[in-house]
Amino acid sequence: MNLSEILGEIYRLKFGAEPRRKAQELEELFLFLLVADYMGVSTFLKFYLLEAYPQILEEFHKWHKRLGIERSPLDWLRCC
Repeated sequence: MNLSEILGEIYRLKFGAEPRRKAQELEELFLFLLVADYMGVSTFLKFYLLEAYPQILEEFHKWHKRLGIERSPLDWLRCC
């Protein structure tokens, strides 16, 4: 193991959880905005979300699976 790998591992152990946690928070906020928009709560993101819908649907599926919900909790949003 060289010095670069050792320093990389130290950085990952010390700071690795924080960026992942922040990314998860941003992902959940984005998912919330999507669902709010889909339910009719008007946001400025309406037109930008249309092209990202397939990827968001996949992320929504992962989210409800993480929560332990086998099927989509929303009847009108079928992801599985």
